[in-house]
Amino acid sequence: MIKQRKPVAVLSFMPYANLISLIANVGLRKKTRLVISEHLTIVGYECTGLMDKCKQVFRRYLYQTSDVIVAVSGGVADDLRRMLAGRVSEKITVIYNPCFIPGEIRNVPGPSGTGKTVLAVGRLCQDKGFDVLLRAFAQVRLSIADVRLTIAGEGPNRIELENLIGELGLSHCVRLLGFTNDIRSLYRDADLFVCSSRREGFGNVIVEAMSFGLPVVATRCPHGPEEILAGGQYGLLVSVDDVRGLANAIVESLTSAGDPQMQIARAREFSLNEIGDRYLEQVGLLGGADEGQRGRTGYST
Repeated sequence: MIKQRKPVAVLSFMPYANLISLIANVGLRKKTRLVISEHLTIVGYECTGLMDKCKQVFRRYLYQTSDVIVAVSGGVADDLRRMLAGRVSEKITVIYNPCFIPGEIRNVPGPSGTGKTVLAVGRLCQDKGFDVLLRAFAQVRLSIADVRLTIAGEGPNRIELENLIGELGLSHCVRLLGFTNDIRSLYRDADLFVCSSRREGFGNVIVEAMSFGLPVVATRCPHGPEEILAGGQYGLLVSVDDVRGLANAIVESLTSAGDPQMQIARAREFSLNEIGDRYLEQVGLLGGADEGQRGRTGYST
């Protein structure tokens, strides 16, 4: 396909697609500018199978043949520098995901924590730390009785989480919504967004929530949330797997008056208009992608 269409540039996303694009580009003798993008962190990931180990070896050396390597967060960029061989670090640049949602600002209630909804969004899997969130929420209910938790998403840990909800006596105030196409209404109706992840590549849902002016509580997981929240300037940060710390941060956020406009302004920095030009620059469709400027963006590290 690349040989037939003869594009000026190819922009590839995700590890497997990146490897295919790199192999194809070698066959074309690098006639096409190749920009690959990494969205996942390798922290905490163990290569146990033969296929995973082979991919790691290929990635380590084939990535050197790319023109630019885009990482979606500074933490992912640091991971790549540690993992990849040669002088590949000179090709790595950071461009955050364009996930700002232009939307209506929700009605902001007073600082009282009663009658409020906490929202979490993500795949029901170990990485998202929803088990920790549920244990923390049980403690939140001891301080704020009239508060609800909605978790939107589907995944392999559903039964485990349903059992935990029952064990904690939260069946009347916690909802595992499953997959939904109406994510806007969830953000609009929520009072607080929580990211309890054990690891992230970036954390799109945090920016999405901030687009609606929501206050945010997140873990300092590798990588993304701490960068999005600017070290705590735009939300409260807690340690990974810290049930008590997460509960305290949720209570504090629910009972404090936030600044929705500040959240929206920060989220707007991750808009398509802001991020799109940086990708266009890297693929050579915008000025500044020559050899002297290769790899530069406003988010370079």
